[in-house]
Amino acid sequence: MKTFTVEEARQNLDAVLNHARQGGTVIIIGEDDKAYKLVSTIIPKKGPRKAGRLKGKIKITDEFYEPLPEFEPYTK
Repeated sequence: MKTFTVEEARQNLDAVLNHARQGGTVIIIGEDDKAYKLVSTIIPKKGPRKAGRLKGKIKITDEFYEPLPEFEPYTK
């Protein structure tokens, strides 16, 4: 674990990010004396969306197409 002030973190950003990337924890002390913890995480990439992936899993009944009672005054 390494600790930096905000100014030190700005000046040594590459070193800070490399330390976090290698699994280390970085603590940055803000100007308001609050501590901020920087840790590395892996965000998996999402693949391209595939059309029709949910085909056959959603059923729409005939009731769906019937007019809603709330709109009956507008349909006459």
